[in-house]
Amino acid sequence: MKIIHCIAGPTASGKSAFAVKLAKRLDGEIVNADALQVYSELQVLSARPTTAEMEDIPHHLFGHISPSVRYSVGHWLREVDPLIIDILARGKTPILVGGTGLYFKALTEGLAQIPKLPPSAMQDAQAVLDTDGIDALRSLAEQLDPLATAKILGNDPQRLLRIVSVAKSTGKPLSMWQQDTHPVLPIGSWKGIVILPKRENLYNRINARFADMIREGGLAEAKHVLNLKLAPDLPAMKAIGLRELSAHIKGEISLDEAIELAMRQTRRFAKRQYTWLRGQMPNWERVL
Repeated sequence: MKIIHCIAGPTASGKSAFAVKLAKRLDGEIVNADALQVYSELQVLSARPTTAEMEDIPHHLFGHISPSVRYSVGHWLREVDPLIIDILARGKTPILVGGTGLYFKALTEGLAQIPKLPPSAMQDAQAVLDTDGIDALRSLAEQLDPLATAKILGNDPQRLLRIVSVAKSTGKPLSMWQQDTHPVLPIGSWKGIVILPKRENLYNRINARFADMIREGGLAEAKHVLNLKLAPDLPAMKAIGLRELSAHIKGEISLDEAIELAMRQTRRFAKRQYTWLRGQMPNWERVL
């Protein structure tokens, strides 16, 4: 049986190119493990690999979901499990690559089997966010489930809403549900690799890449997504760059301001990813 390779790393760390090189060497196929690269309308702003960058290596679960869908780690697991089995059955090496650490955690450690929540549970949590804001929602989440909340990168309303709604609806914190889990990938069937370049080099790459995004149609892509009039709390609408360019399109800031703000927000996000990956994946092989 071939070993499944999991490649994680912060944004702009060179994961995609690394995965392609590995796929050529191991006769592999690449599977997306990035929460934003699943969305069909976010080719440029999610830094989804282009056809040329794929270099004729089969790529799976990229750009196949409408941005109107609330795609979650549970959706991804249901898609990726049979896909890995299929790749292995054809004698190929599955190579999973992305920056969404929670996808890898669910795959290698398991996903909690939480009962279906009533709509009122999420509505009550959403009311806290709508009325009192993200800080109040985080404060409530910390009261109900400090362990799960501590793992959230920045102000992530979708996951904070989940923590609050699960605790209030089931009477049991999400972190306790997560303790009773089983990994999708059996121990010994996979290898984890974390790409962690020097931070200064990473930040320079981030700035250069966003400049490339603008040249390659990022502004036009943002206009297209904005014209879809999607709910602002959808996961796809959290893409860094989309929010900043949308503010420019609406006349709120200049293009230069939008670009600088997007670069700064991406660097901050990469810093949080860097810290999370180092803490949550201590036994994965490091590539600098």
